[in-house]
Amino acid sequence: MSASHIHRGPEHAVAEEGSFAASTSDLPVLQYYPCRGRAEPIRNMLVLSYVGQPWFEPPLESIRKIQSIMRREFDGYPFRRGRGLSRLPRFIDGAHGEVDLVQSGAILRHLGRTYDLYGKDLVQAGRVDMLLDAAAELRAKLRELVVDAGLAESACVAYGESVLAGEEVLRGSGMQGPGLASLEYPLARQRYSSSGWLVGEAPSLADFAVFDLVDLHLGLFPDLVGGRFPALAAHHAKVAALPGVAEYLASDSRHPAAWAVQWIKGEETHGSAQSGA
Repeated sequence: MSASHIHRGPEHAVAEEGSFAASTSDLPVLQYYPCRGRAEPIRNMLVLSYVGQPWFEPPLESIRKIQSIMRREFDGYPFRRGRGLSRLPRFIDGAHGEVDLVQSGAILRHLGRTYDLYGKDLVQAGRVDMLLDAAAELRAKLRELVVDAGLAESACVAYGESVLAGEEVLRGSGMQGPGLASLEYPLARQRYSSSGWLVGEAPSLADFAVFDLVDLHLGLFPDLVGGRFPALAAHHAKVAALPGVAEYLASDSRHPAAWAVQWIKGEETHGSAQSGA
């Protein structure tokens, strides 16, 4: 791919170097903040890296402008001048039809259907959906701990005794929704796959979503997660070794920041300081 298709400029570009930065009229565009966040399973890291589909992400200054547009008038975001879906990530893909989607789950499922990562039949597809929803619930709980509670010591202890409780403790607890043991169980028992994947004999959307969830937990609680959930830890290593995924994880294209809200708050503070507020 010629250098003329790679964003160059004074502002830092998302994935500025290499095939991940390729930008042509035939490539899908992923709009998101300069962090991993909800785009990570969708994005480079997983689905698009694994299937070998290059994509383009706008540079940082463009994301600031996109934020302004969303707040002001939407400018094409479904629905125009409606705030119900005013959010990122946004995925635009003219090469595969008139695709213009927001909502991370919708984008992930669209890519699963496009690239045959949804299981081999309706039964497997249902299991993939079930595990995607469980991973989303657990991600929301982790976000509360990191963003809302600020990783306060007491909150981390409570999290370790509930969401990160082992199977036997979780069975006897009154916690609403899944814990990480809920995802350890199907892997360790080979409930839906005998090949080390969550569903079926090949990677699916569920594997990429759960990888991202476990990756976030390993960054915060490596010993606890590795000790209590060995099947999830082994699954994490298996996904990380996939062709395309391994290259992405080792590249400079992967953002160090995990949560979008941290960047957004930094931008708001930066903007207030510049305006003298």
